[in-house]
Amino acid sequence: MVYRINKARDSNELEHKFYYKHYCKILSKVIKEAKKLYYKDIITKSKNKMKTTWNIIHKEISNPTNENNIKSLKIKNHIVQNQISIANEFNNYFLNIAGSTSTKGINKKKKMQVHCNIYLNTLISHLKI
Repeated sequence: MVYRINKARDSNELEHKFYYKHYCKILSKVIKEAKKLYYKDIITKSKNKMKTTWNIIHKEISNPTNENNIKSLKIKNHIVQNQISIANEFNNYFLNIAGSTSTKGINKKKKMQVHCNIYLNTLISHLKI
């Protein structure tokens, strides 16, 4: 049976492709129905139905493989694939961005203080008059 399906999938004949697509649709429906029955049985046998339901939802939604790993990084027009080099570049970036952000914040704070002082001085001078 497996040989026939692989042959149908790779075939150029329309009849074989139709057979393959039809078989895949039927298989998908059977799998969905089997999952429904399986999960329904688990939920009905459970003491805490809400918790079991949420566990099933998390199991279905979750991504079991960790694809968040960065495989390569472009640094100064060069592609780096060494994980240690990538980690060091991220460390350098975040260390430098923190320093530049804090100095920008200080400059903004000083400018704000200057503007506030000017405003207060003009307000006080107007009140004296």
